[in-house]
Amino acid sequence: MEDLERRFVLTDEPAEDDGMRVSVAGKRFRRCVGCVRCLTETPGRCVLKDGFPEISDRIMESDVLEIRSEARGNGMSPTVLKLAERLSNELQAFTELGGYEPKSVDDVRLRKIIIVMRGPLEDKGAFESETLESLRIGPVQNVEFEYV
Repeated sequence: MEDLERRFVLTDEPAEDDGMRVSVAGKRFRRCVGCVRCLTETPGRCVLKDGFPEISDRIMESDVLEIRSEARGNGMSPTVLKLAERLSNELQAFTELGGYEPKSVDDVRLRKIIIVMRGPLEDKGAFESETLESLRIGPVQNVEFEYV
């Protein structure tokens, strides 16, 4: 029997949190502090105690991460952007750039990220280029964009 695709949805829209969807609406998360402990001490896992590590665990156990965000100027909403930046840092642990020894991509299921943006962006090309550079890392082989 073939495994069903596991999709985790991270959204800035108010929504009921369940095992495979989490709303960050109204929640506070910290910006990355640059401690690099997600590369050296706990490879692939942020150590900041604000709820993101638990979300990250669910992301890494999914085949696909769908990030849903309101467009703000030339990017994501501030809370979603913080989490995307922290995820990007965790993904570095799976590359030659991260940590002392790269973590095996076989340790996680995540292979694809879909970015769903609501509303117009000032420069779609720049947004996509920057996002690809920061999220197509380690196990993530494919990043797609949708605009609604």
